[in-house]
Amino acid sequence: MADIEWVLLRSFADQTQANLLGEFLGNQGIQVSVEGAFASGVLPGVEGTRVMVPADRIDEARDAAEAFDGTRDDLPTPIPGV
Repeated sequence: MADIEWVLLRSFADQTQANLLGEFLGNQGIQVSVEGAFASGVLPGVEGTRVMVPADRIDEARDAAEAFDGTRDDLPTPIPGV
């Protein structure tokens, strides 16, 4: 089996946001690795959690991350209460 070339998709100050994005990407069928200190954003001076994806899936991961953030222009605007 070939080794996976991991590339950085996003970095976060705390692990919670990184884990949420990682779970979302996994649900989209994109393999993900969330790397960083368990105490990122909790203890002073402990920073940096990275969301890594395979290099050959970076474009799909970027699109999915934009959808997760709500920053994609091509997605319909949800109607509240529907």
